[in-house]
Amino acid sequence: MRILFADDQKDIRLLTKVQLEKAGHNVVAVANGEAALRALREDAPFDLVLLDEEMPGMSGTEVLRAIRAGEKTDRRLVAIALTGYNTEEDEERLLKSGFDSVIGKPFRMETLEAILRASGPKTQPSAPTVTPTDPLTRLGGDEQLLQRVARTFLRDLPPRLTKIRKTIQQKRGDDLASLAHALKGTLSIFGADKATELCKELQEHAKSDDFAGAERTFVALRDAISQLEPDLKSYVEGDQGTRKHSKSNRRNPESKRKTP
Repeated sequence: MRILFADDQKDIRLLTKVQLEKAGHNVVAVANGEAALRALREDAPFDLVLLDEEMPGMSGTEVLRAIRAGEKTDRRLVAIALTGYNTEEDEERLLKSGFDSVIGKPFRMETLEAILRASGPKTQPSAPTVTPTDPLTRLGGDEQLLQRVARTFLRDLPPRLTKIRKTIQQKRGDDLASLAHALKGTLSIFGADKATELCKELQEHAKSDDFAGAERTFVALRDAISQLEPDLKSYVEGDQGTRKHSKSNRRNPESKRKTP
């Protein structure tokens, strides 16, 4: 299939594009909603569009609204929402907005392929996302892909954390929620449960303009990520055999948080 994929995160674009191409699809990956609409106008026809729900500028829902408004009645583009919000309410909201299916991030190729095999996207419920805990398994055993994703994440991590801290200090709730959402998506690739939950907390603080709480959560998040870094560096080095996951970062909800 010819697939258009829009997501503002470089590492998510890399991961998803490689997975889709390995499955035999032709993929055009873009970084925002405006670029997605431009590709739809200028490129060859697509069979499917994958849209991240939360992108700066135009959200995935806004992009889909523009797509539906310009569609011809004889050809309806299949649209799938990718979202970090995985509640039934979120799924229902996205389906009502015009998406044919909804997939939680990060997704496995089996989930997408199950949707593509469905005879009728309009009536087919979204396939459940079954996510393995080991990053290498998530990526289909592709060690080189895991190296690339981990290397990209480690390179971009310092400026991402700096931006998050600055938005907290400047009390920019919308920007903070967007940055936390993006970081959450990447961390979920590595099975970093604790850090992912802290990103969710940051989003909630941002929505309620609780910047004091956001500061405390940010400190805990920074510590959780620092515990994850040895594993990430081992992925980059290709040391899959001797690597051991950090239990304190992945599955230790009793871990105490430090205060600023």
